Amino acid sequence: MGDLLYDLIFDPGHGGTDLGAVGMTTQEKNNVLVLAKKTAAYLEQTGRFRISLTRDTDKDFCGAEHYSDVLDLRNRVKVANDLGGKAFVSFHNNSALVKAYGNEVYALAPGGDAEKLAKAIRIRMAAQLGMVDRGVKFAGWYVCKWTHMPAVLVEYGFINAEESVILAKMDQAALAIAQGIGDHFGVSVYAPRKEAYELKEAVLAYGIDDYLVPAYKESIKLGNCAVFPRFEDKKPPADVFKAEHLTIVGGGSVGHPKETILSGKTWGDTAAAVSATGA
Repeated sequence: MGDLLYDLIFDPGHGGTDLGAVGMTTQEKNNVLVLAKKTAAYLEQTGRFRISLTRDTDKDFCGAEHYSDVLDLRNRVKVANDLGGKAFVSFHNNSALVKAYGNEVYALAPGGDAEKLAKAIRIRMAAQLGMVDRGVKFAGWYVCKWTHMPAVLVEYGFINAEESVILAKMDQAALAIAQGIGDHFGVSVYAPRKEAYELKEAVLAYGIDDYLVPAYKESIKLGNCAVFPRFEDKKPPADVFKAEHLTIVGGGSVGHPKETILSGKTWGDTAAAVSATGA
């Protein structure tokens, strides 16, 4: 049986007449188009994802009619629903009247695949970008409410407070989002330059959520080695067995011939086990 191919819909927010939030040198509509395309490229290189974009150029969704948010959103959602997919991801930069920083990921409501996908993306961004983690939130955004598939909305940075960070970490953010999506679907996603390197060390992290935080700390100690998620209802990713040595953060043995287990009964015990290994 061949590997499943997942169809996803990416929606770069705003576009055309609608600039979105505006920074000193860039506009949200342009930043998120770049971010969505970079994220799609990371996923498509796995051979397991096919990405359709609601827009791949600078345009709104009002056609010849006068621009309005209602018409743009209605037509944008229609494009997404006509394309169809396993999940929908909308890309945005944030903005606020007062200084605010960091990333947040929205789903429509608690429970279901949308929240699970939002959590998977959030934990990768929190662990990898060194930016403020504003967590997973819930709101009735139009694109999340009316798409016919699990839908999330990613707010990457505050363009009026950390525009330079948004630009400097664009590739890292795209990879983190792609890896979060990959975690949700059980697919390993790598940066292209790391695809062919020999796996000497790897870390296997229990579940998603906060177990990935101590897992990434251990990865840094080991020279920023690859980190893979494990799920109770699935076998570990096959790539973990390609590593010469495997460190398990949370959970028991997976039968790797050279494995070190840093696990406790709780998340706190596991985090302490990782800290005890030293820098």
